Amino acid sequence: MTQNPFISAGLVLWLALSMAIPAMGAQPQTPSGPPPQANATAPDSTAPMTDIHDIRPPVSVGIDAPWLIPVLLTLAAAAILVAAWWFWNKHKKARTVETIVPELPPEMRAMKALDEIADVKRLDGKTFYFRLSAILRQYVFGRFAVGAPEMTTEEFVPCIDRLHIENDLARRLRGLCRAMDPVKFGSETVVEKQMETDLFFAREFVRKTTPTAGTGNSNEEPVQAMPQTVS
Repeated sequence: MTQNPFISAGLVLWLALSMAIPAMGAQPQTPSGPPPQANATAPDSTAPMTDIHDIRPPVSVGIDAPWLIPVLLTLAAAAILVAAWWFWNKHKKARTVETIVPELPPEMRAMKALDEIADVKRLDGKTFYFRLSAILRQYVFGRFAVGAPEMTTEEFVPCIDRLHIENDLARRLRGLCRAMDPVKFGSETVVEKQMETDLFFAREFVRKTTPTAGTGNSNEEPVQAMPQTVS
């Protein structure tokens, strides 16, 4: 460590005084001249040269960052993970599109929905007729492209006459639509037998309006006679 030159000079002065004071006490003082020891230590009072060091080695000006390699490796790993996630997500969507099940035809959807309400004993009249009405209207929409699901009964009933179906089917469907509203929106109750009869008619309506394979005509197979709905 480089010493302060003022400290070095102070030390030299203190040493000179410590040597001069005893000498001055040992010699009688005379006015003829300075003490014989006054200049004796002058030649030896030179301060040591302690503030001179060797030239420092060259300082490197390149990039010396030990943290740079870990950071680069982390960024590379993150980029690989992002690329892998994007690749996996893209192929997952492609597989999902490839495995989409084709939409069922209207008659199959209607029959499946009717099977779900076949146990009339576990359903109250209001719930049963809400679901039966929705099934029939959705089937008419899919089969005849009529916006029945969004129509009121008063709007839907006149459209029934314009459907390409038998007159008897049209008449019975009109009667069922009018008979369901008091149960759906009112306090009228029905017995299980009536619910079974209306469910049977719904199945008959779907079967008779389903085109026969290869001909495009409605299926006209006879069905078992059941009691008529209220018209």
